[in-house]
Amino acid sequence: MRRHRRALLRSALGVALAVVVFALVVPRIASYGSVAHRLGHISAGWTAALALAALLDILTAALPWLVLLPQLSFFNALGFTQASTALTLVLPGGAPLGMAISFGFLRRLRVSRGQAAFAVALTGIWSQTTIFVYPLVGALLVFASGDLSPSTAAIAAASAAAGALLVGLAVLALRSPRFALWLGDLAARVAAWFALRLRRDPPSWSGETLVRFRQERVVLLRRQWPALTAATLANQLTAFLVFEFSLRAVGISYASLSLSESFLAWAIGRVISSLPLTPGGIGVVELGLIGTLVGFGAPHAHVVAAVLLYRALIIVPTLIVGTAGLLVLRRPAAPATT
Repeated sequence: MRRHRRALLRSALGVALAVVVFALVVPRIASYGSVAHRLGHISAGWTAALALAALLDILTAALPWLVLLPQLSFFNALGFTQASTALTLVLPGGAPLGMAISFGFLRRLRVSRGQAAFAVALTGIWSQTTIFVYPLVGALLVFASGDLSPSTAAIAAASAAAGALLVGLAVLALRSPRFALWLGDLAARVAAWFALRLRRDPPSWSGETLVRFRQERVVLLRRQWPALTAATLANQLTAFLVFEFSLRAVGISYASLSLSESFLAWAIGRVISSLPLTPGGIGVVELGLIGTLVGFGAPHAHVVAAVLLYRALIIVPTLIVGTAGLLVLRRPAAPATT
């Protein structure tokens, strides 16, 4: 009962924060009337480009999983990734929750425990590492133009440090069986914590599972990591394409906001969205994006319109496709191998 109260309290706080952001903070930056005016003047050409970019963002989500689990069909990989992402948009927990849900869905798709744990760990490490590296790349690009503020530089440095930590953990796990055992046990405890709060069975894998499959798959990983990196970048950078198109579709010119500045703003938003602050980062991501873009000097009404458009194109299609995938995955699963 106490756990349920804490979960309800976290959800209520998340909803309250989102209400404050959208009802009080955003209207002070730009009126919703001016935002609606900007959105109403998007051309047919930009509408088509936005739809295509949003579709690519959905479809490329399956690519990293197909690299590591080629036995999955494209539609199975797409369905479970969108279902897990959709659940993280409505439940607090961030990236760790998404990883725990993905493991459960893979088991329903008859992927063995070891393969599922290994794939979840690797896709999580690759995804989070790139997310934390993007702000550093964006900061370097903006720094070259001489417009990098101290606060933005600090965010980029912190993100880069987090990315370096994740890379270091991955390298140590691959090089040291003892460290792989410790890291696997830690990941299992985190997954069990989320499983308990979601009323699901705790994971049956542990650090020993990671050690065993590390021994079996380290050679395979050495061969697959370039493809995994390319697939991860393809998936994540299609989201930037949606963001960039949203900015330009509402009329923000390159004279008022350069490509490097838009990339840095998007990168900061990605970092915020990966943190377990509110479900899907709703409220805080929008505020972070708007604040960064306005700080770069982009017009307020255009910025708010672009950010709301971008978030809608990222969230709504995922919820639709993810709900369909969830309905399929909720059917009784066939026995999975161990």
